Amino acid sequence: MGRPDFPFFDCDHHCERARTGDATLGNDFMNHALSRSLLLAALVIAAPAVTQPVWAAPETPRRPNVVILLADDLGFADVGFRGGAIETPAIDRLAAEGVILERFYTAPICSPTRAALLTGRDPMELGIAYDQIHPWYNGGLPPGAESLAKAFQRAGYQTALVGKWHLGHTQAHQTPNAHGFEHFHGHLHTNTDYFLHEREGGHDLQENGRSVDATGRYLTHIQAEEAVRFLEERDPEKPFLLYVPFTAPHSPMQAPEATLARYAHLPKKNYRRTYAAMVHEMDVAIAEILAALDEQGLAEDTIVLFFSDNGGFYAFGADNAPLRGEKGQAFEGGIRVAAAIRWPGKLPAGGRFDARMSVLDVFPTLASAAAVEIEDDDGKIDGIDLWPALGSGAPVPERGPLFFASEIPVPGLIQLGVIDGDWKLVQVVRERQTETQVRTLLFHLSEDESEEHDVAAKHPEIVERLAGEIRGWRSRHPMAGYRGTLVAHPGWVAPYDWAKAVTPGELLQPSWENELPLPRALVDASKERGILISEEAVQRIEAKLARERAGWEKVAP
Repeated sequence: MGRPDFPFFDCDHHCERARTGDATLGNDFMNHALSRSLLLAALVIAAPAVTQPVWAAPETPRRPNVVILLADDLGFADVGFRGGAIETPAIDRLAAEGVILERFYTAPICSPTRAALLTGRDPMELGIAYDQIHPWYNGGLPPGAESLAKAFQRAGYQTALVGKWHLGHTQAHQTPNAHGFEHFHGHLHTNTDYFLHEREGGHDLQENGRSVDATGRYLTHIQAEEAVRFLEERDPEKPFLLYVPFTAPHSPMQAPEATLARYAHLPKKNYRRTYAAMVHEMDVAIAEILAALDEQGLAEDTIVLFFSDNGGFYAFGADNAPLRGEKGQAFEGGIRVAAAIRWPGKLPAGGRFDARMSVLDVFPTLASAAAVEIEDDDGKIDGIDLWPALGSGAPVPERGPLFFASEIPVPGLIQLGVIDGDWKLVQVVRERQTETQVRTLLFHLSEDESEEHDVAAKHPEIVERLAGEIRGWRSRHPMAGYRGTLVAHPGWVAPYDWAKAVTPGELLQPSWENELPLPRALVDASKERGILISEEAVQRIEAKLARERAGWEKVAP
């Protein structure tokens, strides 16, 4: 389905003007909306009156569309509605037209946040808590986990992910398509080059398992284009869930030259200039997505949620003021992020939600807003439904403690945190070969949101209680999954193409009839992944399997 013809709005024209920073763009949006409103009013006045029969059945309410916009390593203070110096008019528009989520918490690092977002489950339980998923890791999102995309797909939604996955890449059941996303255009890893689209030398850009070559094009531009393309080509008769996890402003620190020139007044030190340009490009991409919703008359029927996956990283130019700490830490600067949600007519414009909200709550809250059923027979969904409180001002449900953990960026240096009411405990654990050192800090957040005053010495009983909460949490979920590892193990080599490196399930789990994967199938799969196996080696494998099969047949019942 092509782009609809709208006489009042030229998307290509306005999107290009947004990229170049045309200051009149906002006025054009308003004039466009006003023109359409006047036209619709004229049509209503001219139309003949129609009397609705009293016996007519009411129209079934249409489920809302959902768009999730996720920034990567965005600083708390680096958006306009938080007083930031970087231009973010699109993000600010969402905040002005919706509700600012004042106390929105994530995990301190990327992969755990994404796992919690999609499953509503504690990333510690999923084995994705202490570290992000590196290219040399084999783990990922468990195959049987209920997910946001699966639930919405069962409810009749079209589901799409455009952008960064970062939840597994070695096996078919770890990919977005296996977790409820009908359409996936993006990359599997983090730290993917913005222009070359590579990670560790392997190509990392695909569409539904098929490698895509767009070398030289800026990654954020591609993500905006593909998100808009999905909105244009979707089935208009079905609601949709569109998840856009941007790569920006995560490293590598790269931006188009024209945008860098726009921020020439900022220092190059700590990549601040480049970081600002990357945030700017992400905001322009968001503007294009919002414009596409406006063009198609979807804004009133669409929930748009924006937040960052964790706090910003100071070494790469971010600013988390006035919060203490940064990405990878359990202090507020690592886990409390800029966030806003918009649904015109259902949520008040310019509103503020002061209650604590976790990324764990996104799944149950959005499912509640859209009347989507969650299959959670085992009671593993840890998030709570905040939609009644957000949408109608109902009392905020009571919640238990929120826990945080990270071993990034320094292996052996673990940060643990727990928030219970207004009290927060942070434990900085340094593991050495012969000893473990623990530093404990206590803060009262309602009086000290910047965590400037450690009051642990004044409240030993609270320290003991919250430290006990952390011990109980870690004992319920032993340290599973991966610990912090910043370098690959010896001998590890990245595939030449990450889209082709995913191992099919039938090769991992051979059927009983075959006993073992057929050597020829393994050879073919290896060749597709750029791994060459000699014919001599294949013959040896086949001979060995023949001998083993003969032995099994002798003892078979």
